[in-house]
Amino acid sequence: MGQEIASTEFNEADEEEFRRRLREETNILNRWFKQGRFEVPESPMCGLELEGWLTDSDFVPAPESEAFLTEVNDELVVPEISRFNFELNSIPAKIGNTVFSDLNRSLSALWKRCTRQAESMGLRAIAIGSLPTIRANMLTLEHIYPSKRYFALNNRVMELRRNQPTVLSLEGKEVLRVSHPDIMLEAAATSVQVHLQVALAEGKRFFNASTIASPFMAAVAANSPFLYGKALWSETRIPIFEQAVNLGSFRNLDGSVAKRVSLGNGYVRESLLELFLENLDGYPVLLPDNYDRTPEELSHLRLHNGTIWRWNRPLIGISSDGTPHLRIEHRVPSSGPSMPDVVANTAFFLGLATYLARMPEVPEDRLSFAAVKRNFFQACKYGLNAEIEWIDGKVWNLQRLVLDELITPVEEALASLDVDQDDIYKYISRIMRPRLISGQNGSNWQRAYVNTHGPNFQRLLEAYYQYQKQDIPVHEWRSEA
Repeated sequence: MGQEIASTEFNEADEEEFRRRLREETNILNRWFKQGRFEVPESPMCGLELEGWLTDSDFVPAPESEAFLTEVNDELVVPEISRFNFELNSIPAKIGNTVFSDLNRSLSALWKRCTRQAESMGLRAIAIGSLPTIRANMLTLEHIYPSKRYFALNNRVMELRRNQPTVLSLEGKEVLRVSHPDIMLEAAATSVQVHLQVALAEGKRFFNASTIASPFMAAVAANSPFLYGKALWSETRIPIFEQAVNLGSFRNLDGSVAKRVSLGNGYVRESLLELFLENLDGYPVLLPDNYDRTPEELSHLRLHNGTIWRWNRPLIGISSDGTPHLRIEHRVPSSGPSMPDVVANTAFFLGLATYLARMPEVPEDRLSFAAVKRNFFQACKYGLNAEIEWIDGKVWNLQRLVLDELITPVEEALASLDVDQDDIYKYISRIMRPRLISGQNGSNWQRAYVNTHGPNFQRLLEAYYQYQKQDIPVHEWRSEA
């Protein structure tokens, strides 16, 4: 859940005052970048957020998150935009030693607690990118979580859209075209967000590396092939969210309209400050809620940044002593299929981003942003079977490229971060590599299950749920079960 606000109604004076404070705080941030004021971590820090679903015992979405969260009663388990969803948060940890085993242990324990609590209420807690049993008539404002932030977001987005409905249009194995009268469509897509703290000097390289890594992450972590009973993209979640909050902003140099949810508008050239300057003048303010806080807390800047959903988003954190730090929030991976898979995806991303960021030959000098954007949508459509451009000038099958050229450097990059060899072996060699060799990610398992049993999505989710409860990585799941 994003930063809560105090009101759902705003006027022109509110917006004018918010923009004044936003500009003041952006100037402060500009000064911090020039001064190099940001914390330099001794070891990089990472963390993650994982979004989940609540269903009834028949695996139909259940709008019960208020009661569920009350019973769980844990500050690490928080609301999401709909009453069908909730979110788990990990405690930030230093990258190194047994960071992934530790993350898996804590994440699995918290998830199992949520699973038990849901079952005690006659519910099911499921981590999956899109829930095949969701239907458009369930995604209504009646089921929005009762937070001022969410009501205000809906009101402002629809106001800027002049109350024109969102039109979701997708062509995969089947075709889906449906209109939606509010922002609740975004609740149909659930993800994992990986946070990586970076030093100022490496911010540009790591952000660009995260962008270049995004097609690979969309493919290896794909887990949303179905929506409204239709067989669509390998990672349908990406266009769901992009189209759910479809608000135009400024025009890019190529004439395209910058979107509120996107891979971005180009590589970072000098520093992450560029993205906050783009936020300032490029995107309308959605939540002009004014806080009685010091400008150095950057409250308005951070609130505004939280309403621009780049798939790789820069974040500013402020410690208790007022020292700022920089993070990159990587928003590409789907939720699920199992907690070991989620941790393996996190390890793979951190290793791949580190490898790309620290390559002597800068990859963004050899692969255009336009090519990365094409790669991204190819990966979302076709998953591991996508054909993508690479820095060697060749077109590769994505699955083959990772196995032949990238997975060993990923392991070496993690070793350079002082991650224990046992952790690298467990999450890369024993989970990611077999997944790539077999080609069985979450999306492909779901498709294989439907090919075997037909489009019985309740039965699919029953099998999925049982495997997830057992913490079995998805490459070991059987579709004929």
